[in-house]
Amino acid sequence: MSAKKYKGLEGELYDLFRGGDDLDEIGFYVGMVQQIGGKCLDIGCGTGRVLIPLAHEGLDITGLDSSDFMVDACLKKIKEEDLKVNITEGDMVNFDLGKKFNSLILPGGSFQLINDRAKAESALENFRNHLNEDGVLIISLFNPFYEISHENLDGVWRLEKDEIINKKGSRALCHTCMELDRCEQIMEVTHRYEILNDNGIVEKSEIKNSVIRWYGKYEIELLLQKAGFSDVKIYGDFQDLDYVDGNMSMGITAVLSD
Repeated sequence: MSAKKYKGLEGELYDLFRGGDDLDEIGFYVGMVQQIGGKCLDIGCGTGRVLIPLAHEGLDITGLDSSDFMVDACLKKIKEEDLKVNITEGDMVNFDLGKKFNSLILPGGSFQLINDRAKAESALENFRNHLNEDGVLIISLFNPFYEISHENLDGVWRLEKDEIINKKGSRALCHTCMELDRCEQIMEVTHRYEILNDNGIVEKSEIKNSVIRWYGKYEIELLLQKAGFSDVKIYGDFQDLDYVDGNMSMGITAVLSD
């Protein structure tokens, strides 16, 4: 699998369940891209969670996503907010836009959806080929520390989200079940999405699967160096601090080597 294609009920509920920004990831990307300047490509842009705030800042941003559902949703938002941004449908491993950028960003842990190591290396090579000289790659990675240390949660269904979606009291639910391969650093995630009416009766339901790879701090640094990047910096929870055990996320920057 090279990347997940969001669609169906999972796609419809993406913003509701995945559109938050508790750690100010968006602020991290806005600050980084402003500092770098020039043209930026948002790989795995989804519905525009990071792309649209960047566009509102007047930054030269282009979007890429493998899901036609998400591309359409993003284009709809862009039109509603009177922005001018190009969005392209393409696979993050082998896309070819025929041009280069000053920065490439992969927010929201999108890179981790490339669970095959060889394809991950191919993707990094492709990213490098789409960067100008001294271009910067910026990636978000998330580590499942809690799940890793609590093996008793493997295979257990948990209610992850429960949100009211209209004035009548209809609700959207997301139940999650995870299985971890701690040796291979692979997490298989099953989500069950449901829409309940105001009487609590299920009107729509859908089950979707994801396979996610997680990385250690030094592992991702070595992988980036192998792919031709240097000056790798890893920030904990998108703050201006070095990543340490216990941080929920890594904000990573890496510069294209000569």
